Formats: sequence, structure tokens, C-alpha cells
Amino acid sequence: MSAPNLQTLWSLSTRCLIAYWLMTAAAPTRAWLGDGHALLSRASIEALPDQMPQFFRDAGDVVAHMSLDPDLAKNRGVPLLSHGEFSEHNFDPELLKGETYPDKRYDFVKLCSRLGVAPEKVGFSPYAIAEWTQRLAVAFAEHRRWPDDQTIQQKSLIYAGFLAHYSQDLVQPLHATIHYDGRADANGKVPNSGIHETVDAALERMGVGPTQLAAGASVTSFEGNLFEAIRRQVQESNGQVTHLYDLADQFEGADGPSTEQARRFIHERGRRAAEFTASLYLTAWVTSKQLRLPRWVER
Repeated sequence: MSAPNLQTLWSLSTRCLIAYWLMTAAAPTRAWLGDGHALLSRASIEALPDQMPQFFRDAGDVVAHMSLDPDLAKNRGVPLLSHGEFSEHNFDPELLKGETYPDKRYDFVKLCSRLGVAPEKVGFSPYAIAEWTQRLAVAFAEHRRWPDDQTIQQKSLIYAGFLAHYSQDLVQPLHATIHYDGRADANGKVPNSGIHETVDAALERMGVGPTQLAAGASVTSFEGNLFEAIRRQVQESNGQVTHLYDLADQFEGADGPSTEQARRFIHERGRRAAEFTASLYLTAWVTSKQLRLPRWVER
């Protein structure tokens, strides 16, 4: 068989490069990676108190499946969707110059306009979390009226998966700061050091199980102060950024972080993500008891 000529080799190389580009262009930027989100979602369900409905407490695998969908929606092959989705996953409070951000999304947009910063650059993570929590509360209100309706149950699990993704992202400190992938310089330029993906992958590399993360979780309802609780989580996560960068060279490893201090940090972040998500689920359930559905709704 004759050897391929240069033109054939060039053609093959070009096709390989194009195929690689298409695959990487379609790949979303992720947090906690896929298995990490699934793990945290199962842990969140395990951490729930008995007052939550049984169908929900039995659905860890379904919620884990749904929790990956927000990252799938960042596929650049669907640009109209990904354009709106990217900014739902992060929040950079440093860009607000110390201003307290309001509870409602479009009031926040007005604040950003006054400050001269693009709202999508700051990010909408707190609003995604608040809105999905209350959307889940409405679905739970339907479940209270029609407890045997499986479509309502399935809808609730879809909402729970989306909520889990955004709430878990917020607990990862690099989703709550302008320094999301290396220390930003004075002009706000981020070096894209790779630390973000390293931290995202650390939890699943450690081999921690959902029961370990759910153990000792303090699950509380944020009813009446939902957005304030989300603000507190933004502040808490942002407050961990310096400590995370102090440990930056300790997160890499085939089995997770290379030091016990870094492993404790990642484990604590995972536990907090499960606890925060479970608390949002409980908040939605408690809130649903007070909701009144319109008379025209029939299921």
C-alpha cells in the first residue's frame, strides 16, 4: 500500500483539528464537574428531614440527573440559550463597589446600570437560586392539592435539579468572586490559570460519598428571609477565596488534594453545598403551605 502524500496528510490533520475545535467549542464550562453535581444532589436529598414529602426523599437519582442540565444548556451550539445561561452560574460582588444588591432581578439590573457595570458581568446566580426555589414552592403547592399526580411530582424533581446546580455553584468560592480562575489584576483581567477546574474536580477525586457529605448537615428553612440567606451565602463563599488561594498548590492530585488541610477544605465546601441546597428544598416546602393556587387551575 502506498504511503499517503502530503496533501492527504494535511487534509486528515485539518479534519482532526476541526473536529477537536467543534468538540471543545461545544463543551460547557462546568462547576464541581458532572459527577460532583450528581454527588452533591444525592447528598442534599439524604440530608432532608422527614417532613419533606416521601416521593421527593426517594428521588436522589432523578434530582442528580437533572442537576447536570444547566451546564448542558451552556453548549455553544445553541447560542441563544447559552448566551442567557452562562451568567446564571456566578456572582462577582466586588464589581458592585460595596452596594447592597436588591432582592429582585430587574431591580438588580437597574443598580448595575447606575454603577456602570454590565449585570451579566456581575452574574445572576443569587436570582437564579431565589427564582428556582420559589418555582419549586409553587410546584409543591400543587403537590399538596394533588398529592397523587405524578406529573406534578416529576415537575418538582426537574425544578429541584436546576436549583441544586445553581446553589451548589454558589458554595464553590470561585463562583462568588471576580478572581474566578486566578487572581484578577488591577484591570480586572483574569489569568485563566486552571485552578477553577482543579477545584471543581477535587471533590469527586476524593471519593467521598453522599452519606458522608449529608452527615451532620444543619438543614433549616429560610422562609421569610430567603434572599437574605442567599446574600449570606454569597458573603460566606466570597470570604473563602483568600483561603482557597492560600491552598492553591495543594488541590491537584489523582486522588484529590495532596494535603489534609486542602482535603478538609474541599470536604467542607461539599458538605456546605449539600446543606445549603437541602435548606432551599425545605424552604420551598414550608413556603408552599402558605401559597394559594388560582381557582382556574385543574390538574
